[in-house]
Amino acid sequence: MSSQDKAGENITVRVPDELPVLTRRAARILLDILVELTEVEVLDGPQERGSDDC
Repeated sequence: MSSQDKAGENITVRVPDELPVLTRRAARILLDILVELTEVEVLDGPQERGSDDC
């Protein structure tokens, strides 16, 4: 809690009545956010087969 919260200021959060439509663009943005928040590397396609890391 910050000092402003303790002073009695109210915080109002408004949410929509229904879930928004999940379009292809919105799904891609959400996926990008999830990928950014993870530590797992995501590949867009097959890697070049030049050298082995073993």
